[in-house]
Amino acid sequence: ENEWADLLPALYACAQDGNASLRESAYRVFSSCPYLLSGQSPDSVNSAFGGAFQDGDATVRLAALQASVQYILAATDKQRPALAPMMPQMLGVLEPLQRDGDEDGLTEALSALIEAAEETPKLFRAVLDSLVTFATAIGKNDALEATTRQTAMELLVTLAESAPGMCRKNAQFCQQIVPVCLQMMSSIEDDEEWYTVETLDDSDNDENHVFGEQTLDRLANALGGKQLLPVAFNYIPQMLASSEWNQRHAGLMAVSSIGEGCLKIMRNELGKIVHMVVPFFTDSHPRVRYAVCNCIGQMATDFAPKLQEEHHAAVLSALIPVMDQTSVPRVQTHAAAAMVNFAEEATKQVLEPYLDTLFERLLAMLNGSKRYVQEQAITTIATIADNAQAKFNKYYSTIMPMLLNVLAQATDHDHRLLRGKAMECATFIALAVGKDVFAPDIPRVIELLTLTQQSVTEADDPQASYLQASWARLCKLMGAEFAPILPVVMPPLLTAAKQQPDFAVLEADEDAETGYSAEDGWEFANIGGQQIGIRTTLLEEKCEAVELIGTYARDLGTGFVPYAAETLETLVPLFKFYFHEGVR
Repeated sequence: ENEWADLLPALYACAQDGNASLRESAYRVFSSCPYLLSGQSPDSVNSAFGGAFQDGDATVRLAALQASVQYILAATDKQRPALAPMMPQMLGVLEPLQRDGDEDGLTEALSALIEAAEETPKLFRAVLDSLVTFATAIGKNDALEATTRQTAMELLVTLAESAPGMCRKNAQFCQQIVPVCLQMMSSIEDDEEWYTVETLDDSDNDENHVFGEQTLDRLANALGGKQLLPVAFNYIPQMLASSEWNQRHAGLMAVSSIGEGCLKIMRNELGKIVHMVVPFFTDSHPRVRYAVCNCIGQMATDFAPKLQEEHHAAVLSALIPVMDQTSVPRVQTHAAAAMVNFAEEATKQVLEPYLDTLFERLLAMLNGSKRYVQEQAITTIATIADNAQAKFNKYYSTIMPMLLNVLAQATDHDHRLLRGKAMECATFIALAVGKDVFAPDIPRVIELLTLTQQSVTEADDPQASYLQASWARLCKLMGAEFAPILPVVMPPLLTAAKQQPDFAVLEADEDAETGYSAEDGWEFANIGGQQIGIRTTLLEEKCEAVELIGTYARDLGTGFVPYAAETLETLVPLFKFYFHEGVR
């Protein structure tokens, strides 16, 4: 409120002081309170910061860079163009940090520039050439920490997403970045644990090879195939022909990563691409076979329905046998997962000739020793049943007793996800074969689902979401006959629909992961010098509950009347639930 007239002169004095700690403190205050400079002319701010960017103390230079970014973010659209002359000096802070081996400082500096790139990418136009050269040199330097390398590449891909036109016009942008992504993707290492794990998770998401895949995917989506595809295919064929398994793996993952962004061009060459990747289903290395399953699975989504209609014979004749590879359960499971993507976009006519051989292999997987293999088999069976509809009748008497047995017998904590998938599969099959075929098993399924619902007491129990969706499918099948079950299914849905989102407000330098991990559904955004967090998993649960309540109201008609008043009381206030568009 301009009531502390002495503050700004005092900060300017500190910024010129002979004590480096005082100089750094001044710029840290400017970083937290950039509005203090809002009344100053851009020229005077440029001049003040210019000296700090060349300060003899690295902490002062870094603090000045962070403060300048916050000042740029706080500036108006009219003020920002006048700040462009400051950009070369800001980037000048990076090179000494790298030269002195200060990776923590370099990562902090790059992270600050990422904030600027998100909001004001056009300010980088004049320095884009030098920035691309510097950041890619960091990205491909194997001697540096993964975090440092990834942050440098993140800055470039953020610019591509924020100002794709500017980056397309830069001749060197793709030429320099794509090889670094492919190099990162090739850094994958073989380790025994990959083959022996009992549960599948995303524990390698921070690895360089995964980051390379994600970055290439984002670049392709931001810049499009015309820019990226020629550069990528300068390298991919020779990678696929390499004697090194990690090169072949990276080449296949590159094809799957760029498909969505390069869709228009790659679709016209789909036959050649399928012909290029399918032979790797028989590669000598299991990790390469895993990669081609991933590649075909992604292509089945990106290039649907063309892939299914025109190339089903080439794809499925190579993919289905991989589901027999019991010696490498992760490859076997990934093949079944790719089959889900293929079946979701295939017509009944395309899939019908393969049903017998698919069902035979999936049944064998369901009897496998690893739980994650069983879980994937059940998911794939559900997808195929949903596709096949009445054609699935011939398999019903074999599979349904097995699923009911899972629900009845696999009651321990470790089998919760398996049970959830069994519920999903059983109810998808029920919809596929119809009420007449499913009728003898309806009472038993209702009994087992009710018992399961009574056993769900923990907030993170994966069975909860599977239960809600399974009940909804039964309602669709049974119609008005489902009304007596509403007292079982509605209370948890109404509770979920009423729950309020969790929020957290942290200072900019606090570590959000310590108490608010992404695994628990927390997402943070930097707003006004603070980190504002919201737990998005609760929002998704709330949205799903509202959708399912609508399903019951629609499918049951007058049978829903006993819950109409409480439902309206719960839902009408949600017209103003501004945290989630889906809920509204």
